Amino acid sequence: MKKKYTLKSKVLLCTLLWCGLLLSSTNSIAQNINFTIDTAVDNGTSITETVVIGPDTYVLTVFHSGNEELDNLGGGDLVFFHSAIDPLTPHMLSITKNGVDVIFNLNSVDYDTLGAGFISLTNQDSDVISSSTNYALGAGTLVITNPANALSITQLNIIPADNDDLNDFGFHNINIDIVDTLSIDDASFLEQNVQVVPNPSNGKITLKNSGIALNKVVVSDLNGRTITSYDLNGITVDKAVDLSSVLSTGMYLMTISSEKSSITKKITIK
Repeated sequence: MKKKYTLKSKVLLCTLLWCGLLLSSTNSIAQNINFTIDTAVDNGTSITETVVIGPDTYVLTVFHSGNEELDNLGGGDLVFFHSAIDPLTPHMLSITKNGVDVIFNLNSVDYDTLGAGFISLTNQDSDVISSSTNYALGAGTLVITNPANALSITQLNIIPADNDDLNDFGFHNINIDIVDTLSIDDASFLEQNVQVVPNPSNGKITLKNSGIALNKVVVSDLNGRTITSYDLNGITVDKAVDLSSVLSTGMYLMTISSEKSSITKKITIK
């Protein structure tokens, strides 16, 4: 017998089909990946691990200004740590999909440690994902104290509290959900329409803005340590920033973020 559909049932059927398509689309974007570090490659000042899922290649890069190293916990279970060079500098983790930077949600990071110590986590804007927490000798999962700051991020920073912490701690099993890829056009547009002048400067600079809504500025040293930051609250006009009281002579990194992208510029204080 041929089934007859009433108007109400047709609307319900269409709604179910639309929801199915929406869920399918969402699931195709939110790809879950666990970077075990077991197949990672030590490149000296960076460690990379590649995961291939279907036609897509995902690469986790762990950068540190000191010497990156891998350690085998046994049975091929690897962790990354670094030697005594720049012991207070954070590990900076980023991910690409087919060579393009991605936006991701951080789910968890596992650790093994030879001694008790304090570790904290921040994102690319220096927003705290995990406040400085004391971890005892042994193994476990880092605590995420501010889950909202672990969502839709482009970088994860693992930060020690003292000289021994990153020497004692090894990290692996970085579990994330891929949210989206960054648009190269967005970053290029931001680069073209926001300038830092003058550069070099005495610390008093202006962000020349051609109408882009800017969210935040983070100033860090060349090792990635945050010195100061400013919330811009979507400003679309020029913004004067006085760094003369917080920066000494030298070169620094200024990361400027909009809703869709971020750029990093080198600035020189004379």
